[in-house]
Amino acid sequence: MSIVVTTLFDPRVDEHLIAAEGERVIDEVRRHPLAFFVPSVIMLLGFAVMATCTVIGLQYAWVPAAIGAVIVLFGAYRFLIVHMDRFVITNMRVFRIHGIFTQHKATMPMSRILDISVHKPFAGRIFRYGHFVFESAAQDQGLRDIRYVGRPDERDLTIQRVIQRSGLRSAFTPFDSDEDSDDQYAADEPIIDTNATESHSGIFDSESTADESHHWKTMELELQRPSEASEEIAISESSWLTDPISEAAQAWDLRWPERTRMEAVTTLMDTQRRLSAELDEVLRPLGLNFSRFEVLLILFLDHQGAIPLVDLLDRLQGTATSTSSSVRWLEDASMIERIVCPEDDETVLVQIASKGRTAVDRASRSLADARFGFSALSESECRQLRVILARYRENTIAT
Repeated sequence: MSIVVTTLFDPRVDEHLIAAEGERVIDEVRRHPLAFFVPSVIMLLGFAVMATCTVIGLQYAWVPAAIGAVIVLFGAYRFLIVHMDRFVITNMRVFRIHGIFTQHKATMPMSRILDISVHKPFAGRIFRYGHFVFESAAQDQGLRDIRYVGRPDERDLTIQRVIQRSGLRSAFTPFDSDEDSDDQYAADEPIIDTNATESHSGIFDSESTADESHHWKTMELELQRPSEASEEIAISESSWLTDPISEAAQAWDLRWPERTRMEAVTTLMDTQRRLSAELDEVLRPLGLNFSRFEVLLILFLDHQGAIPLVDLLDRLQGTATSTSSSVRWLEDASMIERIVCPEDDETVLVQIASKGRTAVDRASRSLADARFGFSALSESECRQLRVILARYRENTIAT
């Protein structure tokens, strides 16, 4: 009996957390006390009707008593509906639980939230409540409107902080002064020169005597295409630029070997993080990130538009957890769907939907406009960078 009572009066939010992934509750939002006003008035009306049985003859006293009891029960039911409606903010998502006998749950990951509107009526400004309207990549029916939220401005800031800390949004840093703009303009001038040389590979270092403030390093790469000669790139390094990675490499060199590789790998990883954040920000208005875009692009370019999930994992060469998470998100957003292979009932195919094709086209145009975050590099440099990384990929695949 106690279990039934607990179920009717407690939505048990903790049972819905993904404890294994470290999910924790940031804020559990109950409905504002003003939301209980109408149910309370209904119950008071029922008690008033029941009280009239004292002024009516005993023969008919049961009539107002029965009507009043029904009204009270209806008011209590409405009261429980409001009490069991909880809006929960975690470090990974927001979700809403409501319902008494049948419980409903609607979930929205932080990455899917595009915009939050806060509406505060006149009474809400007095009693400090408001209504949330969520705009997301795929409109969740149970999470679009959250009504009677107490302290709405504080709750809105809480959600924005969680999104910011999770890295889904990048901070914008304005220019400090006009001098910074001039320096940036000077830095944007072409400092890379590409010249054809004889076909052999090697790296040469030389110091320019004409300009004491710069060091010039010449790097020569042999391209894998026989129709083209090797290309030489002269890269200018400004001595006034303080690079934390270079400083760390100098400290590394005093203690351990392989400074050059340490510096190269650290630079590559730092660039990967920055590039990933930049591309995710470009795709964010579409409700995507680059991992989800890769899934859609592979399916879009496939001639059938559908491939087995196992093959998709192999092509992405990522972890099963991250790829499965992207697949689930895209499936919830109706951009892809899972179907049974007509030739093999035990094989599940992932197929791109029409909404996904539209998203790929829009995302591809946005990435192309942003030059994939590599606007500072020329096409020749991008080609040579691909050659270098391809050599590493070939070695890892071979092993």
